Amino acid sequence: MSRPLPLRRLAPVVLVLASLRLHAAPPALPAPRTPEYYKNAPAAAKSAPVLRGRAPWWSVFHDPALDALLCQTLNANQDIQQALARLLEARAQARAAAADYFPHLDAPLRATRQRTTNTGPRQLGLFLGNNAPSASGTAGPFSALFSKPIATQPLSITYNDFRAPLRLTYELDVFGRIRATVGQARANAQAAEADRRALELSLTAQAATGYFTVRALDAQIEVLRRTANLRRTAVKLQRDRVEAGTANQLDLYRAQVELDNTQSDLTDTIRQRGEAENALAPLCGQSASAFHIPAQPLGQRPPPPVPPGVPATLLAQRPDLAQAERKLQAAAEGIRAARADLLPTFNIEGDAGLESAHFDQLFEGQSRTWMVEGTISIPIFEGGRNVANLRAAKARREEAFAAYHQAALTAFKEVENALVDLRQRATQAGFNESAAANAGRVAALSQQRYEEGQVSYFEVIDAQRLQLGAELTRIQTLNARYAATVDLIRALGGKWDPVPNQ
Repeated sequence: MSRPLPLRRLAPVVLVLASLRLHAAPPALPAPRTPEYYKNAPAAAKSAPVLRGRAPWWSVFHDPALDALLCQTLNANQDIQQALARLLEARAQARAAAADYFPHLDAPLRATRQRTTNTGPRQLGLFLGNNAPSASGTAGPFSALFSKPIATQPLSITYNDFRAPLRLTYELDVFGRIRATVGQARANAQAAEADRRALELSLTAQAATGYFTVRALDAQIEVLRRTANLRRTAVKLQRDRVEAGTANQLDLYRAQVELDNTQSDLTDTIRQRGEAENALAPLCGQSASAFHIPAQPLGQRPPPPVPPGVPATLLAQRPDLAQAERKLQAAAEGIRAARADLLPTFNIEGDAGLESAHFDQLFEGQSRTWMVEGTISIPIFEGGRNVANLRAAKARREEAFAAYHQAALTAFKEVENALVDLRQRATQAGFNESAAANAGRVAALSQQRYEEGQVSYFEVIDAQRLQLGAELTRIQTLNARYAATVDLIRALGGKWDPVPNQ
């Protein structure tokens, strides 16, 4: 026949089980779902892993000017310097939190001079001494004084008190409050490191895109200057023909209009080039007045191909996703710390030192003092503060998980956008090359037919305008391909190896 256990024996068991339940790790949240491959990736790259090269990602462009520019961005950009300062602060806070693992020892030296009041509250008391009634009933001559309470009042006194102790305090981390606090601080420091890397990747990508934009504008300026020279030659030729009586004023005016329009476009492109160069200056930590990029047309070489990896690797290599994951871990540690606040805390305190009312006797052996104290602080009523803090910590974890999940979805979207942009831009570039070549043939044939007197000069101008537009469009598309390549590198976390040329 079983006997029920007394309540006093069940209470410790219930307390231990409750404390373990309160300190248990929060349930793991599901990781973001990842597709098996990128739908816009080339067929050969759908299962190709991302290889992490040691060289920086921009080295695949094999451009020394770009290398120098981005290294300058990393070393001198003020946003990166701020992120580095935040990282050092977070690491220092993590080290400060870890200090609670160890006892705290200090020396609160104190010198006090104090005077007590002479008009304090009166107290009731009895005389004690040899004249008090004994157990046998005999009494002394003053026994009547010892049988009645008397009213007393402390007398005023002025005294000094000198203390030179060493005080030690130590919290026993029974329920893991300190461990959770340190874990939260370390996760925040790791998130700050990931934030710094994400900022470096973002800013270098912006600088690379701006650099290729400047080079594309250089190429457009070169084309417009060459076209302006041709237009200037055409104006001189038409003026000579008008003077010779073999052409009319209409052709001369048309040639002059085309020259003016080309020079206007050239001026506007030079303006755009100056603004693009100035936009790069703060990224490189320099004043726009002292910053300059030598002219270097973009040319016709396409950007290097970029092999995207499987989406699962994206969660590990993108710094912004690593930052979101570390913030989620910090929120989970915050739940553990909030749960520990619902449980008792165990502390050991003690001090040992010297105390005396006279400074010249402070260092004598008889002035030694010491004290050791152990305390258990049990939270009983806090007005619901600790429970509310725990609920707030759980809400912060839910928020961090939603932010992590959204960051992952955004990352997959950015990769897909960059892939579709690259694929369509490559197809567009093929049409642009064909259009530029055909436009050149049209211009040459129109000029030949005009010289033979078969067509008017208007057809020549129209053909030359068509050729100029095709050439400028080709340059713009090539710049867009470089920008899409940089976007894909950034979307992949900046860690990849180029595929060899086929």
